Amino acid sequence: RSIILNPAYFRNHLRQATVFRCLERYSEAARSAMIADYMYWLTGGTEQHISKLIKRYWQAMIEEAITREESFSVMYTPLVTEVKTGKINKLKNVFAKKHPDYVEYIYTDPHGHHILPQGAEWPSLPPQQYTLTLGFRSKHIGKTLERWSRRKLPIFSG
Repeated sequence: RSIILNPAYFRNHLRQATVFRCLERYSEAARSAMIADYMYWLTGGTEQHISKLIKRYWQAMIEEAITREESFSVMYTPLVTEVKTGKINKLKNVFAKKHPDYVEYIYTDPHGHHILPQGAEWPSLPPQQYTLTLGFRSKHIGKTLERWSRRKLPIFSG
């Protein structure tokens, strides 16, 4: 309710993140913390140490969400060059060794270029790009994700 009354107040979003964390809904907690950080900067916040603390909370919630997920696991590989078929196969082999419980279906995004908030200095530095590899316990879920990722997205003019 406090967010509805004052959506620009970053502390309301932080409080929501805390509630989601207590409810063990970590991805929603991460989202609320991200919003809190954006609201902090958009409303004129100038204390970098506050933003760093919010980012650390956000990153911890992302890590917790990934760690507790039971249907899939994820591996991020720093992207140096274009992702080619040979590299994708190597990434899948490395993933299978690191996450043997999630090898029913392994998907590596051929487009790469995923950006993660890896440090508290994230907005001030050029972001590191990553290749995303996902492993699933269910072949059906993995194939569905791959099919969705290959769809051509609509482009809106204007």
